[in-house]
Amino acid sequence: MNERLIPFVRGVSQIDHSDPDTLKDAFINEVIENGGEYAVAPSVETCLYEISLHGIIARGASEVDAIRDWITAANAALANPAGEELEADGFITMHPPYDTPRNHNDEIANAIAERDCVKPHAFQRMPFGIS
Repeated sequence: MNERLIPFVRGVSQIDHSDPDTLKDAFINEVIENGGEYAVAPSVETCLYEISLHGIIARGASEVDAIRDWITAANAALANPAGEELEADGFITMHPPYDTPRNHNDEIANAIAERDCVKPHAFQRMPFGIS
């Protein structure tokens, strides 16, 4: 990523996405000004359109699909600059650090004791005189 990625993504978000010609022009101009790649014809090997700009590569069956995929990938890169693995729900689960290490043997002993303890409410009298 470089310093032009954020302003470009902001600028693209201002463009009406129902106007594909304006989106294409914006991408082509950005590629020309910043040394990216914009395949205007599908690659013979993949039959896909490809955009490589600001370190982000996206492919699509059409130019509009490639642009949409590039925008999605750019937003993901901005939201997750460290490149951490995303979970299926699209989020990164963060766990708070523990002050003291957990004692696995104590946890097992507590779970067994809870499982084996007698629960007095189980022996309460049933309603309506049923014993």
